[in-house]
Amino acid sequence: MKKIIYLFLTGICAISLSSCDPSRLDTNPTDMVGGTVIFETPEAAQVAINGIYRAMNEWSSLWSTNWGHENPGYFSTPIVKGLMGEDHLMAMQGQGWFFFDYAYDIDGDFIGTSGRQHSQWRFYYLIVAQTNIVIANEERLLGMGARGRSVVGQAYALRAFAYTLLYEWFCQGNYAVNSGAPGVPIYTEPTTVHTKGKPRGTVANVFAQINVDFAKAIETFNGASPQANKSHVDMYATYLLWARAALIQEKFEDALDFATEALKKTGLHRVATLSDLGAFNDRNSPSVMWGAEVIAAQTGPFGYFLSHMDPEGAYGRVGPQCIDAWLWRQIPDTDARKTTWWGFIPASASEDSDDHPVYFTYWQTKFRYASLATSVGDGIFLRAEEAILIAAEANIRKASPNYAAARALLTELGSLRDSNYATRLATFTDVSTYNTNTRGAFTTLMDEILFQRRIELWGEGLGRTFDLRRLNLGFTRSYEGSNHSVFRTLAPGDYRFTTLLPQREIDNNSALNVADQNPR
Repeated sequence: MKKIIYLFLTGICAISLSSCDPSRLDTNPTDMVGGTVIFETPEAAQVAINGIYRAMNEWSSLWSTNWGHENPGYFSTPIVKGLMGEDHLMAMQGQGWFFFDYAYDIDGDFIGTSGRQHSQWRFYYLIVAQTNIVIANEERLLGMGARGRSVVGQAYALRAFAYTLLYEWFCQGNYAVNSGAPGVPIYTEPTTVHTKGKPRGTVANVFAQINVDFAKAIETFNGASPQANKSHVDMYATYLLWARAALIQEKFEDALDFATEALKKTGLHRVATLSDLGAFNDRNSPSVMWGAEVIAAQTGPFGYFLSHMDPEGAYGRVGPQCIDAWLWRQIPDTDARKTTWWGFIPASASEDSDDHPVYFTYWQTKFRYASLATSVGDGIFLRAEEAILIAAEANIRKASPNYAAARALLTELGSLRDSNYATRLATFTDVSTYNTNTRGAFTTLMDEILFQRRIELWGEGLGRTFDLRRLNLGFTRSYEGSNHSVFRTLAPGDYRFTTLLPQREIDNNSALNVADQNPR
């Protein structure tokens, strides 16, 4: 077999002695051939990292043999992991993209190379493979000064990020119970066709590597050149990504420390106004810590995140992305998010028309193109508001709770969203427990933190199932007045929260067999 060096270079594959035919690039890292890549300058190395950033916001047939339009890089995650919960729904099937995830009807796709299992496994392991090549040149790059340190720091942060996402897709949640459950194969060196496949190991093994990588990233960012562009992950974004991982592991002191460090970024608005956030299409919004720049030459009306989310997007207008009716009703009328982020009505419809569908009230308007005509709109990966919410939760769940600090953080966020927030906040008791019925009453401070996460982070980050999995919660979509188009009920710890491994990985990795498949 010919030797292939795979690099994301400005968003397209650069392959030595081969072509860009996706069939030449197998899903698993054991068949992706690494090579010795000598970077002459840190600028050249940054090009390889920039290719990852481009890929994170881009749909591509490289992630799956077909169905590329529902595989917009990283942005598959907030859509799918939102739709797999109870707070985010598709009112109609539309073109079908993402609807089968929402309906929990994708398991049969694991045997092919077009479905969710193959595309997510392949995408995140390609990031691992790319960063491994850069990290293999760490010593050389560190010798190039501050810019070289920046490249190495980004590589470690992105590898930890990729393994966190692989965990979210393919491993059981509720870390406290499932730390010994099967993880995902760990690769930390460039791979070749001769590389022996790795076993799944455990979830604890995966997080051990994640923690090592984040720590190495932070260490390396010290003395590195500052963030040149918000498209690049930096030390502060790394701290926020690590805070997420600490929440999963229930390391609340760490989560608080990391979230606090993330918020120390010079010039960062810890909470942006709704006006400043706009339509979530500008990475330069003052609370955005990491986002993808999108220009007209690199986008189009089909396949990209906003094409699915924007109610006037190519797919969004026929497959409306909506908030759950019960959740929407819990938002006070004094909270500006209630009507700013939801309530789209098409120009062809009227509030008084007989054909006014019930979902218009709930149709999202949070994510819109900056220009519908050119399909331009940046992608937002991380916002400071998430760090505020992590710090609030960690303050009350750590060994010595600090409820006053949590209340101050919630006030900092809530006062810019709800004109009556002080009155609302005063009704919650200083307790760190929460209602395990996700449609139950909110009475404790932890209930309020989780509610604010459901509203503020709707459609963002790692999706609703991030909280459902880590907190061991189930859900039901069936209730009186439900606006869901597909009813599902999942118990806490339901195996369906975890995606099946792609069969191709099991077939091609000698360290795995059918017993390593996730249960059903």
